[in-house]
Amino acid sequence: MGWTTKIMVLCSAVVMWTAACKVDSDDVQEWKGTVKGPARLTAVIRSDRYSPELRTEAAMAMVEMDRSDVDGVTLLRKSLDDLQTEDPRAGQAIVTGMIPRLKALLATEPEPESGGLDPVQVRAKDAAYMVIPYARTEDRDPLVRSVVGWYSVDFEGRSLAGDYSAEQVTRALGAEAAEMLVDTLDEKMTPQAMIKIAEIIAEDGNEATKKRAADRLIEIERRMEKPAFVSWLGEQIRASVKASGEELDPQRIDALALYNRENYVNQGALAAMHHLGGQEAVATRLLRIADTKPGPNDPEAWVERLSTRRATALKALEGHVGRVHLNRLLAIALDPSNPIEVRDYAFDRVGDIQSADAIPRLWPLVERVGCGGGTCAAAQKLDKRLRWRAGELVLSLSGPSMISPFSQRLPAVPGIEYEPEELEGYATRMSQMTPPPTSAVLGLLDSQQWWNRVVALRYLERRGGEADIPAMKRLVSDETQVSGQGWSELNPPVKTVGQVAQAAIEALRTREQSEQRGE
Repeated sequence: MGWTTKIMVLCSAVVMWTAACKVDSDDVQEWKGTVKGPARLTAVIRSDRYSPELRTEAAMAMVEMDRSDVDGVTLLRKSLDDLQTEDPRAGQAIVTGMIPRLKALLATEPEPESGGLDPVQVRAKDAAYMVIPYARTEDRDPLVRSVVGWYSVDFEGRSLAGDYSAEQVTRALGAEAAEMLVDTLDEKMTPQAMIKIAEIIAEDGNEATKKRAADRLIEIERRMEKPAFVSWLGEQIRASVKASGEELDPQRIDALALYNRENYVNQGALAAMHHLGGQEAVATRLLRIADTKPGPNDPEAWVERLSTRRATALKALEGHVGRVHLNRLLAIALDPSNPIEVRDYAFDRVGDIQSADAIPRLWPLVERVGCGGGTCAAAQKLDKRLRWRAGELVLSLSGPSMISPFSQRLPAVPGIEYEPEELEGYATRMSQMTPPPTSAVLGLLDSQQWWNRVVALRYLERRGGEADIPAMKRLVSDETQVSGQGWSELNPPVKTVGQVAQAAIEALRTREQSEQRGE
């Protein structure tokens, strides 16, 4: 080997450490694709022998290199960690130099024909988020805005891209990122993205941010009502149909646009409002929607859509109602002109409030006869359903002192029917009371009404003990016939109160044995 060759080999071996072998930008770019390139780039980043500009370029090369054998962003983080200990100012200078290039990468519009996310851009997003702790204080806000802005372009498509999800990033960055997310809310974004953004804002935003997000969601919901939004949906449908090679007549497209509008409202705007339902403006808007009735001449299709929207608004109010809303919710629940689905959700919200003030207005429903005497028309079925609904609600809003009044309010006309599920529901609600109303329920075993005796037995199988079995045994010989749909479908079928008593005793003993075994 000649002396020239020896020098070249030596230079290659110590390329990072000798001034005779100068490293320049061309070397950095070449190393992105070589086996030893990542190690050499790491050495440049960490060594003060090189200019800040070259060290910054090496850091960006870590982000830009497209390799499956190494994770450039992870290597970069390790290098910055080391510099944080050895030379914090150098690490900060490198990050400062990276920021314009990272922002430029994040702002690049994707190629329409690319069919997916640019891997370099995804790594740039990860790197921009990763370097925030190493950046100067004045540089952190632009980085946060760039990262959040990148997600906002296509939140659903980008939220899970890379090593850090949108949720992970925004939660880590806290209130500042949540505040920026408000501006990403838009009526044309997918419902799923709108819901997720609202959820993040609700959990991480400060009060001012939540209020601004609430106002924006209300405005979005109103924009969805405008013809321009329906026209936009129609354009999307036409483009999709054209791309598929199918044909649809204009009327069909218009109908689909209206259908999709309802999906955007119900599954997007209103569902997103649920997360911000604690904001007064949102609660007021949802209640207004829930209280909106169709006009006498409205087409049937609109009436159906409105009913669904009203029910969705009431569902979105879950966990966000208080005593101040009670009368309005009761008015919706008790109004016979409202669809049953709307009334059901209104009853749910009344239950959320947990106010005994609702009970007096529920008694008329508890006293409804429903089915009996072998007849059960649609109106009677509705009465039975409402009795059951109101009965469980009364028990959930009260305590042991309500057991006796409740049992006396249940209608007792000849031939009246009570389904097993209804009586099970009453027993379950009683078993959830604190303290357990066992002494009051034991009194129902002597009731003249068979349904009260059944409720007591079903309660005792859940909350009774061995000491209660003698009282239950007295009813094993009770031959009173039970009446109502569903008794014959039980396994085994039940015809008498005595059979209910026997089954309840067996269930109580099985429960106690399981508890003794620690199961």
